[in-house]
Amino acid sequence: MENYIQGIAAQNGDLLDLLQRVSIALMIGLLIGIERERRKQKGERTFAGIRTFPLISLLGFLAALTASFTSIAVYISVIAVFGFIVGISYYFVAGKGEIGGTTEMSYLIVFVLGSLVYWGFLLLPSIITVVIIILLTLKNEFHSFVKNIDDEDIYAAIKFAIITIIILPLLPDETIGPFNVLNPRKIWYLVVLIAGISFIGYILFKLVGTSKGIAFLALLGGLASSTALTLTFTQRSKENPDFARNFAAGIVIASTIMFPRVLLVITVLKPELAGALVIPVSIFTVFGLAASWLLWKKPGKHIANNVHLSSPFKLMFAVKFGLLFTAILFAAKAGQHYFGDGGIYFTSLFGGFADVDAVALSLTDLVIKTIPLDIA
Repeated sequence: MENYIQGIAAQNGDLLDLLQRVSIALMIGLLIGIERERRKQKGERTFAGIRTFPLISLLGFLAALTASFTSIAVYISVIAVFGFIVGISYYFVAGKGEIGGTTEMSYLIVFVLGSLVYWGFLLLPSIITVVIIILLTLKNEFHSFVKNIDDEDIYAAIKFAIITIIILPLLPDETIGPFNVLNPRKIWYLVVLIAGISFIGYILFKLVGTSKGIAFLALLGGLASSTALTLTFTQRSKENPDFARNFAAGIVIASTIMFPRVLLVITVLKPELAGALVIPVSIFTVFGLAASWLLWKKPGKHIANNVHLSSPFKLMFAVKFGLLFTAILFAAKAGQHYFGDGGIYFTSLFGGFADVDAVALSLTDLVIKTIPLDIA
């Protein structure tokens, strides 16, 4: 009897998990279907819309499910038949002069995403769905962006790919030198980060406009590295002084985002330490948001409609930041070594210039092991 009950419970658990996956698959199809339906012109008839896309995702899910207890040949047959149907649809659409294949590719991708959900890849299909929606929604912006691309932009993209894909993996991921604090790969991560923020900001500026691009990038920079964003925006403000106040407001926004971000990390690692930080961090956050709003809304600022953006890739600028970070990190570690526990404030002071996250995580780790809560 006990084995029977356990069997029923296991079956119910499996069924619940299966239903959850079905829901995710349907949601993926629905989100993309909504975007495609929104783009459809009045009176236009297409192969799939807001109802068909969820069914396509469900078809991919069921094809993967059926193949799990039959044969992979079943899955291949289903996707082949579906691909043939999509091909027929494209044939008739292309016959009307509409030779773009974006929607047809969306059909096939949604089918595969539904299959991935069944196979247990829940996060990856969700991320891909968001990327697809962005690509489909920003159609006009991307077309406008491509028209403005020149040779300098292509060279910048190639150089960024070299430092990220080729150089970064080759660097050793281990500490070297005195105090075992210098890690070449982590230092180069900072170089890639600051170069990446500058590069992404350049793309955002071209896609959504300089003023909106500054605000959006400031939020992203606050989540990634407010220090890197500050240096990037400072450099940009020299090149585009008409936007100096916008860049200043963006720096304040990024620095303000740093406070709740650090509090969130500490909450996960050491809730009681986070409790002692709620009030001061809240005060910093409120004042930061107020200051950024005043800077952004202050009358009399100059907004240039046509801003020239120079090369988005600032490798030497990023390398200088990496060297500065290394020097401060070394000094902070040396202070902790020579002054012991009494050097924690000294270390925090200088470490904060390089990386607030590093200080916060280090002290959170120490409060678990050695130092009192109030000192941390």
